Amino acid sequence: MMKAMRFVGDLDDDFYQDEHQRDVWNEASAVGLQGVFWAVFVSSAILPWVAGQTGAWISLALLITALFGSVLTIVYAIGRDVDAYLLSNYKRPRVVLSMALYLLAVVGIMVQLKFDTFQESSTWLGALAGGLVGAGMAIAAVKHRQQRSKRRDEAEEVL
Repeated sequence: MMKAMRFVGDLDDDFYQDEHQRDVWNEASAVGLQGVFWAVFVSSAILPWVAGQTGAWISLALLITALFGSVLTIVYAIGRDVDAYLLSNYKRPRVVLSMALYLLAVVGIMVQLKFDTFQESSTWLGALAGGLVGAGMAIAAVKHRQQRSKRRDEAEEVL
């Protein structure tokens, strides 16, 4: 997978041999990626409410695409032994705002697509259980990464 991601990012190009160019390009890429995420979150939060069912489907596609890009970024970083979660602060205003936009988009999608099965209590219980399990797994994964990083740092200190 790392080879495929290196190919997608064209990371073996001569362009990356110059350290200044590489650093500036990496910063520019981070700014561009965050710009795309903000555009996706804002448009996904608005579309279901102003464009009905069509907007909800577009919003859902945008959120899935953003998730794909986010997962690729995180997997690549982890593959290079960088833990983005280690120093993450989820209380920052920009994180809270982006999550609020995301949740507004999800609620809009659910309202506009009016899934009939959401009226059944078993569906809501399943969604709640799935959300709790998913959140628990995410917390466990972050804790595991933090412990792994701590062990790696301790091992480096011994050397």
